[in-house]
Amino acid sequence: MSSRDPEKEIRVQPERVKQFFMMLVFVLSFSGAAAAQVINYPVGSPTSTSGAGNARTDPDNFFLRNNIGGMTEFPSRAEEETGKLGVAGRNQWHFQADLQLATYRFSRDFAVPGLGPVSSDSRLGFPGFPVEAVYVAGSHRYAFGIGTYTMYAFESRLKDPASLGPFATYFDTRVASNDLAIGASVRLHPKISVGASFIIGRSYVVISQPNPALASIGILRQDRLDVSDWGAPGASVGVHYRPTERLSFGFNFKTQRSYHLDGTLTTAIPVVTPGGLQIIPVKPEVSVNLKPPRDYEIGFQYLPTDRVHLFGDFRYYEYPRTFQTIDVQDRQTGLVLFSLRLDAFDVRSVRVGGIYDWNRATKLEFGFAWTNNGFPAFAITPGTINTGGVDISAGISKRFHQYWLNFGAAGVIGFNRTITPVENPRFPGEYSGHGVMFNFGFRW
Repeated sequence: MSSRDPEKEIRVQPERVKQFFMMLVFVLSFSGAAAAQVINYPVGSPTSTSGAGNARTDPDNFFLRNNIGGMTEFPSRAEEETGKLGVAGRNQWHFQADLQLATYRFSRDFAVPGLGPVSSDSRLGFPGFPVEAVYVAGSHRYAFGIGTYTMYAFESRLKDPASLGPFATYFDTRVASNDLAIGASVRLHPKISVGASFIIGRSYVVISQPNPALASIGILRQDRLDVSDWGAPGASVGVHYRPTERLSFGFNFKTQRSYHLDGTLTTAIPVVTPGGLQIIPVKPEVSVNLKPPRDYEIGFQYLPTDRVHLFGDFRYYEYPRTFQTIDVQDRQTGLVLFSLRLDAFDVRSVRVGGIYDWNRATKLEFGFAWTNNGFPAFAITPGTINTGGVDISAGISKRFHQYWLNFGAAGVIGFNRTITPVENPRFPGEYSGHGVMFNFGFRW
């Protein structure tokens, strides 16, 4: 007779395989962390100019998102009419909001022994809603404001064809940091303004992917990670320098922030018992550290004529400092169950744009942006498609009395990225993506 105690085995087995599923949590948490500033959400605010705005001083800019230092130069409504600051300036509140609607398609082409070429794809969409309210002194000596925006957002989804049977996978990843910023700026000199803002946000990571242990025995069942929290306080500091009336430069620095996300992992484990195979549901409490990186941005604005505004930004995201490792912790014990090196790359983005004042009631806008990928091949999964890419944008703004309405669109083209079986034996293939974003804006 066997000396094993079946009930004890069933009770102990979940603990013995707990680390295996914590590795899954790691993979999922990495999916959320790796998402920021990749092809899935490259278009910033304002949409019509691909987010370029570090040195801009026109009223269509989102100053708290791009560079709060230049907020003192926000023209009053009367000054916007004349195109000159200091003419009929007055203390005023300004408000603007953009509704952003995006849709993307992702694909992965790979080969399966015995089946040949296989293609996985999926289409998804998500909204954004940056809002900003600013108060500017008529003398332009100071300004303050409050704004909300999505600093980091990502959604990735891929579904394998039914021909793969029990090995068909479905990945659905959603992660975001929705931020609130409150700040002010002052003129130190007619040519120099500085500003700073306090940032706090809410982040979440919600990810569904196949249970690998059950899929290996022909059982399709999804695991789900759901973690979220408020917090991650940080700061943004900006400088705006205007050497001439037509040329200005901006510099903005955003600090590294840290979310400690708490939640659960809904999963199950297969256990062999004397009575046969049993599927044991498990829902451990977990925590994931998500750290938006430091962000350095510089930009310029040049006004060749009274009607033409040209501007551009360079942005550097310090991923190597933030995403070298990600720790997954057991909430009950506080122990770090896994710590994996990611070897993240520097992420750089170049954004340029322009505005043409067709007349006092109509503006034409355009933009272009390029962003590189930030993670090595071994880290790529269908839930963390990281290709880098470009976007091309255009828009039009129309004034109705004292209100402005804006419509813009941006086409997003992801770079094709080839992941070889040597680099990533789990998820090799040809990854690509493309999509479009529309925005509907209001300003007063």
